[in-house]
Amino acid sequence: MSKKMIIKGVGQFLAKRASKDGKGVEVITLGNMQDLKISLNVEMEDIFGGDGLFAIDTLVKSKSIDITATDAKFDLAALQLMMGSNMQEQKNDYVHVLGEQKTAIPGSLNRSASGGNDAAICEVEFGGTLYNGGNFHVRQKNTNRLLKQVPLSTSTAPQDDEFMVDTFTEGGETKTRLIFSPSLQNEEMVFNYQRIELVDVVDILVDEVPFPVHVVHHGSFLQKDGTYAGIETELYSCIAKGSFSIDAARATASTSALSLSVIDPERADGKLGSVKRFTSSKKV
Repeated sequence: MSKKMIIKGVGQFLAKRASKDGKGVEVITLGNMQDLKISLNVEMEDIFGGDGLFAIDTLVKSKSIDITATDAKFDLAALQLMMGSNMQEQKNDYVHVLGEQKTAIPGSLNRSASGGNDAAICEVEFGGTLYNGGNFHVRQKNTNRLLKQVPLSTSTAPQDDEFMVDTFTEGGETKTRLIFSPSLQNEEMVFNYQRIELVDVVDILVDEVPFPVHVVHHGSFLQKDGTYAGIETELYSCIAKGSFSIDAARATASTSALSLSVIDPERADGKLGSVKRFTSSKKV
């Protein structure tokens, strides 16, 4: 008979793309879990006969195994597993810069002209990595007025409700400046724009479905007799279900939760998986 043990932690979790030989490609490892729950469920239906008030037998309608894991570290692969899309790594793509704020200082409408204050200017960082011209959205802070972009001109300043974008090379460096009406000099401006970064990305598509994964949960815990008792649960084919949550809140470390449900791997031996109990002199 297997010796009882005390589970004193959460262990580690691995999910990989399911394959017949059990050697699928790793998708995600959760090594900083906050909690993990594996639930084995049996749905029964009572069978009645005659005038008795108690069931004469029961019918097993279904069995299910569900896994829910919450990780302290966000991994984009968890979203890939949930949505079924492929992850692209280190891709040149845009990210948004939101709520950047600068003061519009006096400047020259024509950069080649010396002196002059016939415009209000905001210098923008990352000028050499702007995506699609930056796709700027600009508001005047104190009035919350949204300004509209007009074509660049070196002879006519924008109106009070307009702005222009001037991207140029100076000293071998690409720079960008926003040009406003001279009446907006010393005004606080708030703008959003897009710039290019190296990103890992999972595109969310309308027709993608989650793919089956082979799941392993492993935990090894020190017992009071000085030995390590371990438990390992292996499930051959699981699929994501429910909702994938990124729990972001003020003054709180965000966590992400993932839910999986076992499906029939259709193996010749009829196995869905296994639960193993082991003892070791050291943590494994």
